[in-house]
Amino acid sequence: MKLLLPAKFQKLIDDRVRSGKYATAEDVVKAALTTLDQNDRFGEFAPGELDRLIEEGEQSLKRDGPIPADVVFKRLRQRSTRRRVRSS
Repeated sequence: MKLLLPAKFQKLIDDRVRSGKYATAEDVVKAALTTLDQNDRFGEFAPGELDRLIEEGEQSLKRDGPIPADVVFKRLRQRSTRRRVRSS
């Protein structure tokens, strides 16, 4: 597949490759599409925020242990009910 991009996007890609963070233009596009996919699936996060939240969850799991599934589902149902009530 070949794409024609406006000059500002081509410069952005070239700058990322020149910085050394990405080896090729294709790597820049893959990273951008991966981020787009994550935003679509998980919501938009500030750069690094999703990684920070995952790390926070992993630390919590190590520190406090797992939460029983019935407790998790009860909390999710309560949260869902509160959201529905607020949006009504």
